[in-house]
Formats: sequence, C-alpha cells, structure tokens
Amino acid sequence: MSRFLQGLQALNATQFLGAMNDNILKLLIIFSLLQLQGPDKAGMVTASVGAAFALPFLMFSAPAGCLADRYSKRAVSVGVKLMEVVVTALAVVLFALQQPWGLYLLMFLMSAQSALFSPSKYGIIPELVPQEELSRANGLIEAFTFFAIIVGTIVGPALTLAVAGRFWLAAACCLVIAVIGLVAALRLPRLAAVAPERQIRFFPAEIFRTLRRVCHDRWLMTALVGLAWFWLLGAFAQLNLIGYGIQRLGFSGAQSGYLFLASAFGIAVGSLLAARLSGRGVSFGIVVLGAFGLTTASVLLQLVPGSLLPVIAVILLYGISAGLFSLPLQTFIQLRAEPGIRGEVLAASSFVNWIGILIASGLTFLYSGPLHLTAAQGFSLMGGVNLLVILLGMLYLPELWHCFRGLRVK
Repeated sequence: MSRFLQGLQALNATQFLGAMNDNILKLLIIFSLLQLQGPDKAGMVTASVGAAFALPFLMFSAPAGCLADRYSKRAVSVGVKLMEVVVTALAVVLFALQQPWGLYLLMFLMSAQSALFSPSKYGIIPELVPQEELSRANGLIEAFTFFAIIVGTIVGPALTLAVAGRFWLAAACCLVIAVIGLVAALRLPRLAAVAPERQIRFFPAEIFRTLRRVCHDRWLMTALVGLAWFWLLGAFAQLNLIGYGIQRLGFSGAQSGYLFLASAFGIAVGSLLAARLSGRGVSFGIVVLGAFGLTTASVLLQLVPGSLLPVIAVILLYGISAGLFSLPLQTFIQLRAEPGIRGEVLAASSFVNWIGILIASGLTFLYSGPLHLTAAQGFSLMGGVNLLVILLGMLYLPELWHCFRGLRVK
C-alpha cells in the first residue's frame, strides 16, 4: 500500500472522528443548555448555538486558507487536531461548571478548530491522490463525513441518557475520540508547503480579493456559487425537517430531528454514486441531474401522504440528489484552483458556503414567521426557487445543458 493511499485513509479517519465529535458536542451543549434554561427557551438556545457555530467559519476562513498554503497541510491538520484535544479537555471542565456562557464559548471554540481545518482538509486531497482518482477520493471523504454526522446524531442523545445528565462525563468520551483523531492525523504523510511566502490575512477582505482574482473563470465561479447554494438548501432542510416532522407526522421535536438521519444517509449514498458516475473526470451533467432531483423531492415533500415510509423515501431522494449535486462541484473546485492559491480558494468557498447557511436560517424564519407557511409549503417553495436557480445557471453558462446531455468538463 502506497504512503499516499495510507494518507488518504488517515485523512478519512481524521475527518470522520472530527465530524462525529463536532456533532456529539453540539448536541450535548444544546441538551445541557435546555436543562439549565428550560425547554421553553428551545428556540433561543438553538438559534444561539447555531450562531456560535457559524460565526467562526466567517471569522477564520481567510486565515485558515492562508495557513493551508503557507504551511504543510499535514502540519496544519495535526495542529488543529491538537487544538481539538485541548478544547474537548476544556469541555469536561465547562460542562462540570454548568455555566451557559462557558457552553457558548465551548461551541465557538469547537467550531473555530473545524473552520481552521476545512481548507487544509480539502486542499490536501489533490496532494494525496492523482487527478484521475480525485472524484473517488472526494466521494469517500464526503460519504464518511455524512456517516459521521449520522453516528454523532445517534450517539449524542444516547450518551446523554447513559450519563444521566452528567455532561462532563459525556465530554470525557469526546476527549477520547479527539485523542484518537490526533493519532490519525499524525499518520498523514509529510508534504511540502505550496506557498511558504504567503502572508497570513485575518480579515474577510482577503476572501473578496480571492473571489475577484478568480471571477474571470466562469466555470470556477459557477462551482463556488453552486456549492454555496447546496449548503443553503442543506441547512434549510435540516432546520425545516424539525417543523415538518411535527406538523406532517405528529412527531415530537426530538423525534423530528432523527429525520435528518435519512437525509444524511442519502447524501452519503449520493456522494458515492456521484464519484462512481464521474469516473476519472468531473461531470457537471451530474450536478444538473442532482439539482432537478432536489426540486422534485422538495415538491414531493408537500404532495406525499403524511405517513412515515413515503416521507422517508422522499427524504432519501432529497439526500441522494444533494450528494449528486455537491460532490462534483467540490472536486471541480479542487482541480480548477491553481495549486499556489488552492487553500485561499477553498477558504473563499467555505466563507460563501456559510453565508448560504446564514441565509437559510433567515429563510426558515421568514417562511414560518411572517409568511405563515407550513414546513411542507416551505420545502415546495424552495423547490421552485431551486428550479429558477437551475435555469439562471444555464443562462449564465449554456454549456451546462450540453454537460447534462453527457459531455464532461475536466
């Protein structure tokens, strides 16, 4: 087995453990805050935790991209995993103190280390595998990431019940996971820095400079905007599924949260399917196919009978379509970006993605509040908007229609 294949396995293990830990800790923080502040504060708690989770990605995307280019991506990955160990050790203390401010700080710190890891995580893949294997490698990473979300979503509540509210003890389990993740990161092969002269920029202005630098490349800009649109749709679905389960299926809030498992599983399957269909290239036709699937599934969520099995089937279709939509875009950005600024481009992509996630929160509030739409109507409306986005994308880049008919862009 080559050291680069071993490196890909190490990266997969590192990412899986980190994503699982993030989701477990996020749920533990929410459950602990609800215990401290009362279930009637659920809306405020989830909104505040969501803000604490999103803010670091907007604050640290620029320096994270510079770090990924200036230093070895292996060194950055190991440093971030070491930070995760420190933060989860701090979590044990903060959960024991049971102070709300400490838990919000914990969420911010956990999200900060994930934000710093993101450009190196995606930027290292083209350095580990040959170009013709990039789609497959991304498919494996994306699939295992969403499997990690599934596992974290299951383990978080189960761990809470097992420790009978002693959240510090659950955090100690997360510390063990973080240490294993650090060991996995240490197995990454040593790689040279691609741009050791790169200055570290701490302000989002660097993000906009990067976007202006690549705006002449219509394919790359289409991929960047398309991936941000995927995250907007994904965040909207995650938030809206709670209300959908309550209104459509008569579930409790906690039971409705488990509907996201079907979506995450679908995305994992869709990512693997996209990698298989892409072969050794990157097909934008698969992106268009996934986009049409998202519109179809969104409308069906309003039309489908209000029973569990049909709903799960449509949510799976939604997830599979999302995986088909997102994976080729992520792979194409890695391929298209110049190696010397790949970390910056991926950081800019991450920044734009998180703007999409914040917009999704605003749309969820707008639909359920001022517009008084049901969750099912919200899905259907987003399906219509998605169809409009597809048509606008084809007007901006007419070649997308030819890609949908079987042509490839490499």
